[in-house]
Amino acid sequence: MKNRLIQFVLLAAVSAGSASCLGDMDIIQKSKITTSNMWLDEGDATGALYGMYHQFRATFQTAMIYWGDYRAGTFTNGAGGSGSADKMFNNALDSSETKGTNWGSSYTTINNANLILRHVPDIAFSDENQKNLILANAHFVRAYTYYNIVRVWGDAPLLLEGFESSDNDLQPSRSDAAQIYEQVARDIDDALRLMPASAADCTIATRSAVQMLKADYNLWLYQTREGGDDALTAADEALAEVFKDSRLDLIGSYADIFDITKKNNAEIILTLHFGQGEYEGGYAETYLIPQTRFHSASEHIETHVKLMTANDQRFIFSPSLVELLYKDERDTRTPVSYGDWTDEEEGYRYTWVNKFAGKWADNKRYFISDLPLYRYAEALLFKAEIENERGNVPTALTYLNRVAKRAYGIDNYYTASDYHSFKESLMTEYLKEFAGEGKSWWNYIRLGYAFTKIESLRGRQNETNILLWPITTACMNENPNIRQTVGYN
Repeated sequence: MKNRLIQFVLLAAVSAGSASCLGDMDIIQKSKITTSNMWLDEGDATGALYGMYHQFRATFQTAMIYWGDYRAGTFTNGAGGSGSADKMFNNALDSSETKGTNWGSSYTTINNANLILRHVPDIAFSDENQKNLILANAHFVRAYTYYNIVRVWGDAPLLLEGFESSDNDLQPSRSDAAQIYEQVARDIDDALRLMPASAADCTIATRSAVQMLKADYNLWLYQTREGGDDALTAADEALAEVFKDSRLDLIGSYADIFDITKKNNAEIILTLHFGQGEYEGGYAETYLIPQTRFHSASEHIETHVKLMTANDQRFIFSPSLVELLYKDERDTRTPVSYGDWTDEEEGYRYTWVNKFAGKWADNKRYFISDLPLYRYAEALLFKAEIENERGNVPTALTYLNRVAKRAYGIDNYYTASDYHSFKESLMTEYLKEFAGEGKSWWNYIRLGYAFTKIESLRGRQNETNILLWPITTACMNENPNIRQTVGYN
């Protein structure tokens, strides 16, 4: 079994390098991993499941922050920033940008899911629930990945068959975004149809994780694609199922959500898992401060050892987000999300992003914080959003204030009395609750604030596809059938 898992992880790594822009899907290359020796039994299928999630994690560990935060005005350059993300920060993207503009890793993830859906149905299992779990997760991963692709690029290639060798001539063109949205819906339905109720591992999809994606997807349709009442109802029904899951709840301490000794707590619905000696990473290594930048004496360094990393601090929360985080001193989320320390002896002020910092041990930083994709607090805020859209502000407040009470320790923190004032409060909570978690960009767009609250987008609502992303030039060079996103050069 272990050897099979290594094979599938190797396949993910090989395909990540060879399918960079869908120009040449030479996934197998000279490897001896073939259809005949990969898909023999249920052990192989289970290995494929974890190989798929290995690639899924590799895809989203940085993409989630590029796509979900860096264009939203919530980040800027850190103390050692080189300006490498300025085009994202300033919404000045073009085809020369390499961060977040190459969809190759996303399509490698999709190909891994496609291969499972192609081969696993033909494998005999001693337990059909295990087979269904694997198939349901493949549908989920494909749905989640396409959902991000279509929100990032709009029109994009729609690939539903698994490719395993260079014999396939694969140079697809972009399909209409509507087709991709339809496929996401089909995969969500198939994942729910197949997913066993017993699935409970939050590092892979469960029924509640699929329901969260369904709620997310349908809220997006309702708010941005004229999905109408049917989409709002579908989102609400999905959340009702999440709330029925007895394993999940809003835990009492915000800090505990991100405590590496309390992983997989009741708050977590789906997460990207990182472990020491297994797989480390994420993006927090660019948020902390290397020891070489400390002005302080050694005893102060020891006191603030949690700041240390081997890499320079490239990115930090923007002044506007920091101001929001510090707006109410009762907010217990602020020190969890953000750090601020002034060395009085040296007169130097240090700031850093606290979330996902892993641990410091043996004079080394280990980036082993899990990165949550869906949390219970988001389910509550989604529900609040739905109730506000239905004109039920008092009901919406009950859900919003559940999240706020944990943060501020008081009842009825928000008292909005109308649709617009409530939506302002909701956006504030989305920003504070999920600071640095790759959510702000999507929330600004979904709630209709992108052109009023993101400084670099003010007055630009008439620019073609300004909320989409360009494709990097490398992708177009490798595949002549790929055209640039309309509105970009």
